[in-house]
Amino acid sequence: MASYKRDAGANRDALFGGAGRGGSTKSGARKPAPRAPAPSQPSRAPPRSAPTTTNDPEYTHTPGPSKIFGGNASTAARNNLISTLSGQAKIDKMAEAEDYRLKAQKAMTRGVFSRPDPISAGNYYKRAADAYKACGENRLERLHRIASGDVQLGQDAYAIAAQEYVRAAELSEVSDETLARKKQEMHKLYCDAGDAWAQMGEKGRAAECRMKAAFGLMMGDEVNKSIEANALASIENAIESFVPDPLNRKRNYRKGPSMYENPNAVDVEADRREALELAKQNIINDAFAHECLFKVGAELIKRRHYETALYAYGAGTASLESEGIATVSLGRAYLSETVLTLAMGDTVAASQDFQRVHLQNTAYLSSRECALAEDLIRACAAMDLEALDETRSKSGSHRSAMANLEPVLRHLVGEIRVSGRAKKSSESKPKVPQSSSVPKVEVKATAAAPTQPAVAKTGDDLLSEMDDIMNEMGLNDDGEDEDDIDLT
Repeated sequence: MASYKRDAGANRDALFGGAGRGGSTKSGARKPAPRAPAPSQPSRAPPRSAPTTTNDPEYTHTPGPSKIFGGNASTAARNNLISTLSGQAKIDKMAEAEDYRLKAQKAMTRGVFSRPDPISAGNYYKRAADAYKACGENRLERLHRIASGDVQLGQDAYAIAAQEYVRAAELSEVSDETLARKKQEMHKLYCDAGDAWAQMGEKGRAAECRMKAAFGLMMGDEVNKSIEANALASIENAIESFVPDPLNRKRNYRKGPSMYENPNAVDVEADRREALELAKQNIINDAFAHECLFKVGAELIKRRHYETALYAYGAGTASLESEGIATVSLGRAYLSETVLTLAMGDTVAASQDFQRVHLQNTAYLSSRECALAEDLIRACAAMDLEALDETRSKSGSHRSAMANLEPVLRHLVGEIRVSGRAKKSSESKPKVPQSSSVPKVEVKATAAAPTQPAVAKTGDDLLSEMDDIMNEMGLNDDGEDEDDIDLT
């Protein structure tokens, strides 16, 4: 690389005929001064090893949604790198923010000869939030972002409202509040942002916000711990917002109900046809939509939720098939489905999907992913452990296809057994107490009884406390003033 840069002038002359200022060939005789390669080599060494440390971050607790779906360079992390004001500059900026807040309250006040002006109030709230951002005031900025979003939402400015809600959710993720409060705030704000994007017709952004809202309920939980029922139901609903169940071949692996199913339908066949037509209109096949689903599947694999992970990968495969352009990504998705099905111990289902669905794709027939999937299925069907070990060997003939898989799936291939589900590592196995079975049942019953009411009560208290704080600061609108606003 260094030699290429040293001979950049000679290469340019050879390619373009020594084009200089006047297009003459005399400029070709001029050679650039040689550049010492020693200083350039140390500066290029660190970037080569940097990507390998961030491809599959290892963590014991679930991070926030912005880190899962945005990588290490998330929006919240970038905003935290901005230098904040201090000293007299911060005092002046705080006074400016307070002035904007008072102007926003005045704009929403009804007078004898004036009426509330939500447009100006939303603008002032946004300016106040920007000023608090420069001062590094997380809590004040978050509250004013929410107030700005509420006002903009009332004026049908859905895009601005969604952006304010997303920013407030990212601030809540890195705030100093308790974990339970952050979970409730992130879930509520991302859901509000998703509803606002849905009103705009941005189905892809709405589905992404709903997925972040679902993973907001998992923030701080241990990776080896099973996902709670409400969080798992939210994840499944978010997956269906990307790809409706009538178009997902893996819909039977879903644990919850589908919004496209009508259990009280009189004509079942007619109801299915209508649901299929509606699903074709609501499927999201935008660019990179499948990557969000594959990230969800990878997170579910880490927590041993193989059925829901297969449901997520099936949705991503359906999105790629609906797009009709992808070849390499689609082949990797087919292989991921095969690996997950074999890890669940269902060799028959993996073989049927491979023959009836995957092999019908012409481009997949000649791919390295197809060869790896075929050998894995053959080894598991024959219950040949030696053939299975040879297939997934790092030095075998399928090492290129194995390297092209995600790290989570690559690790899952090593756990596939010739019979039964994939074996669990010793770290993820729960410790079994030495007591009898009868005390176990009693302990579970007494421990599980107060769990759900305590969480529900905490969520209600947090929302009411947030409303009280915003009412004290004058950030909430009066219900009577909203009804009297004349939008004509």
